[in-house]
Amino acid sequence: MNVEENYALMKDAVTDAMTEMKTSPRLMRINEFDAEDESGDPLRVVGICDAGDDLQFVVLGEWDDGEIYPTIMRTPIYKKGTTGK
Repeated sequence: MNVEENYALMKDAVTDAMTEMKTSPRLMRINEFDAEDESGDPLRVVGICDAGDDLQFVVLGEWDDGEIYPTIMRTPIYKKGTTGK
């Protein structure tokens, strides 16, 4: 196999793989809502992340000093006021 054939095969393989990829957005913004984690700690949900076959919530966390950071919750979250019920 020469260089040109090798290039053509590789290009076709990459093109085929790219066409099979999802075209939907990986991050979807939603109307924000309040929720809580398994411990009952409050969360602010701001989006949904498409993680393959799984949808996960994007939440704003807050450090003790007031700094806010985004994170993806891989653990269950609950409607505000329903943890442990």
